[in-house]
Amino acid sequence: MKYLLLILVTLLTLNISAQDNTENRFIVNNKVDALIAQRADCIAKNKQTLKYYHIQLYNGQNMSSARGVKSKFNTLFPGVYSIVEWESPEFKVWVGEYENKLSADQALILIKKEFPNAFIVNPKK
Repeated sequence: MKYLLLILVTLLTLNISAQDNTENRFIVNNKVDALIAQRADCIAKNKQTLKYYHIQLYNGQNMSSARGVKSKFNTLFPGVYSIVEWESPEFKVWVGEYENKLSADQALILIKKEFPNAFIVNPKK
């Protein structure tokens, strides 16, 4: 116990004297930069390979109608992801990002009460 107390006091003393130095020093290590770049690449690759199921509410050539459907959805289901996509030659309103078909089916049941023509899509990007 005495040794532990002695080590603790020594470390605190060293820490106090180390903080007296007002100059900031940064150690740049190329390995750290390489790891950060590698992690960013992994995240980018995962985002490309992730596929989500969406629920499509609208498709048509009228952009204002698509925005109107999206606005109505956002009012009825606040906080749920929604987007107006352009897939030539039509605008599409997709909502939700569901990792599996089961969760998309569950959401579709609720959404169909307000949007009876809604259906599940799995876009490949």
